[in-house]
Amino acid sequence: MNRHKGHFEVVRLADIAFLTAGPSHGRILSLTPDPSLARTREMLFARAGFEVATFLDVDEAIAACQKGAFDLIVIGHTIPLEQRKALVKELHRRCDTPVLAVLRYGEPRLLEADYFFDSLENPALFLETVINILGPRATEV
Repeated sequence: MNRHKGHFEVVRLADIAFLTAGPSHGRILSLTPDPSLARTREMLFARAGFEVATFLDVDEAIAACQKGAFDLIVIGHTIPLEQRKALVKELHRRCDTPVLAVLRYGEPRLLEADYFFDSLENPALFLETVINILGPRATEV
């Protein structure tokens, strides 16, 4: 894949079916203030067999994290960097769930997060990354 700014590979959701097999299921809390991005991520994760709780509001996501048993929290790149840093710290303080921060192109690593992912990667690679992170922690649906 060409990773230069403005060039990226388009992958249709139908093309990632090969990633859905196996015991790679788990519970994901997805947080982004962008409704269309939230729906897209929810479809991607659900299609792969994950249970997904999607939130547009930070306070609601934190409350859900405290109540629910999630395997991974995914924080969207549309949240400003400084807010994401503070949010990861708050989530770690209140929840015992690893956090995957999605980064904008060229953005520095978010060291507060347990994992990070460049947002310009293709959906199949994003999903594969989530599956690899959850590996031994994944629960069967």
